[in-house]
Amino acid sequence: MARFAKSAANQEAAVVDSLIRKLRPFDASYGSERVSTIGARPLPRMGPSRAPMSAAAVWSCVGLGVLLGAALPQWPYARACGLWLLFYMVAVGIVVVAGLWGARVSWKSRLGVAHVLAVCTIIWGLALTAQEVLPRVGYAKVRLAWRCHDGQAAESSATRLAAMKQRVDGGGVNLAR
Repeated sequence: MARFAKSAANQEAAVVDSLIRKLRPFDASYGSERVSTIGARPLPRMGPSRAPMSAAAVWSCVGLGVLLGAALPQWPYARACGLWLLFYMVAVGIVVVAGLWGARVSWKSRLGVAHVLAVCTIIWGLALTAQEVLPRVGYAKVRLAWRCHDGQAAESSATRLAAMKQRVDGGGVNLAR
């Protein structure tokens, strides 16, 4: 009985293979070209599957990105232009990469809350990027430069925005001396 079931399955497989070959005559990836022997079938070649990371490792990856993202608004150096702006933008890029990394490992480990935090870290990193890039590409009302000119490096972008706002509001006080 078992032999009959195996031969019937082989015949059905042969019919399916021939129908697939008719649909795609030049594609050799469909259908098996080998003749099946007594039911001996090699195991499929799959790579070794790795276990997902432990929950503590996932939370440490996500926490690292969240902590770095929370620390960046307190950047201690002027980031108005020049080399410090480049360092700041690299740090913001690291926040985005840490968020992507945390999102990947939390997704594979099936930790939903960690994944949501990692996605929020990515969005926060993109918002920090937009805060510095958009005024320099002409999208914002205030135009900022990438390179430093005439002592511009001493001012931070927040100080410049406050000074511009006071000028617009009618204060007329020049904070950048």
